[in-house]
Amino acid sequence: MDERVFPQKRGYPIPEWNMNHRLPLDIKVGPLCADDGTVFRINSKYMDVCDQPFCSRQWAVGGFFIALMGTGAAFFFSMTPVLQNWLASGDISGSIQIFAIFLPAALGFGYLTFHVGRDEFFSLTRRTIRFHRQEKKLFLIRRRRFLAKPGAGDICWEVPWSDRTIFCVHKGKMNGFNNYQIMGYVLDEAGLVERAFAIGKDWLGDLGLEYLLAQWNYYCTYMNDGPENLPSPMLYLSEKEDIRESFLHCVYEIDHSAGIVFRTIFMPAFLGLTFFRILSLSTCRAPIWPANVERLCSLDAGEIHAQPTGTTPIGWAATVHAKRRNEYPHFPRMEIIGWSGKSESRNAELWAEDTSPLNYEASYRCGAI
Repeated sequence: MDERVFPQKRGYPIPEWNMNHRLPLDIKVGPLCADDGTVFRINSKYMDVCDQPFCSRQWAVGGFFIALMGTGAAFFFSMTPVLQNWLASGDISGSIQIFAIFLPAALGFGYLTFHVGRDEFFSLTRRTIRFHRQEKKLFLIRRRRFLAKPGAGDICWEVPWSDRTIFCVHKGKMNGFNNYQIMGYVLDEAGLVERAFAIGKDWLGDLGLEYLLAQWNYYCTYMNDGPENLPSPMLYLSEKEDIRESFLHCVYEIDHSAGIVFRTIFMPAFLGLTFFRILSLSTCRAPIWPANVERLCSLDAGEIHAQPTGTTPIGWAATVHAKRRNEYPHFPRMEIIGWSGKSESRNAELWAEDTSPLNYEASYRCGAI
């Protein structure tokens, strides 16, 4: 579920379900800490992660072309009777009703085409979310700036890592299954949503909710304790995708562990999605951070926690091969020492209910890592 297609409208309260599943900044929400494929880079000062649409970009581009075809079809069916009647008799009164039916559809499809396409074509290859430990802020690249002054960079939000920003689990529906995301809300003085954004990726089903909670622990552990004891991410996402990397994005986004038979049967679908992703990326450029953010993120010469570097694999292809050679951890994760809550699966089941454990169980706490 793309955050841009079903956005939380500005000027409204945070949805009740989301507010009942608020994610704390200083309390662990599950027994594990692990990344599930959202990280670009990590060092002592900041960690770059992807926004939610990044991993499913190919689906958005597919939706763009469907909306584009819908726009063309609606205009065709609305204008054809008008032109036929005008050419035949010079009178269009008999086709006004058909025109009135199809024109709103054309406008609706046209709006959807623009709404999705503006971030997928002639835009940015990624909209990075930067967790900055020292500043206790999130910097979010949101949109390409075409006429930027020197040092302005692309359009960037600054979001405080504090109680002023409300982080929640958001639940939606996709293909009949519950779909979960980590949402951030910035509120105005009246307590209504001023800005909303999704971090990382979306997770499908209650099993996915286990990964979401472990992912949130990962982000909080980095911001609160630094990178020293943080487990490696599932992989370091490539900031410069080639054709092979785009293809693997489309394969693994559907299923990490699918067998050769499944992948062979669905190869035409994978190739079509890869074409959409490559077509989009070929028209875009890398994001440019504002100069003030770049200054805050300059690293010392002796930075020892900067990753990826050296022989660290980057991207799906290199990481899969490194795991086969046992040169990269297969399932990097860390157990939360002192966790006193439920087991991983039972904990996710409780979070899937209408009220999270943190809201109805005062004793639901764990110790420090």
